[in-house]
Amino acid sequence: MFAYRLNEPIDLFDGLTPLNRWLGTATPEQTAWAITAILTLADAADDVAWDGDMRHLPLVGALPTRPQTTPYLVVKQDNNGDTFIVTDAGPDWIGPITRQIHLPIRLIGGWEPDSEYPTPFDF
Repeated sequence: MFAYRLNEPIDLFDGLTPLNRWLGTATPEQTAWAITAILTLADAADDVAWDGDMRHLPLVGALPTRPQTTPYLVVKQDNNGDTFIVTDAGPDWIGPITRQIHLPIRLIGGWEPDSEYPTPFDF
């Protein structure tokens, strides 16, 4: 997965969905992708100069890649608005990039645990 720091901050988010709304209709696989994207940014923090904070909730967009779309996550840092993008797509679709890193994808299962095991709330 790639983590990018854009050369210029962006403030126009038309066509992007706040992560909390996107997760409201997400499949288990999409939820696993979102968790992976956040962890990728955390893993890449030193390389892309992310301080670990967010001005607002991350946003999700989709790239028209073939044969399907590829999601991307946008995070805006709470400084002068440095903007970060995390996606499986390579950098050829993004404008000027200040920093980037390609990290291995964390393996997060896109399914719910077996329901035969009690949860802490079942007692």
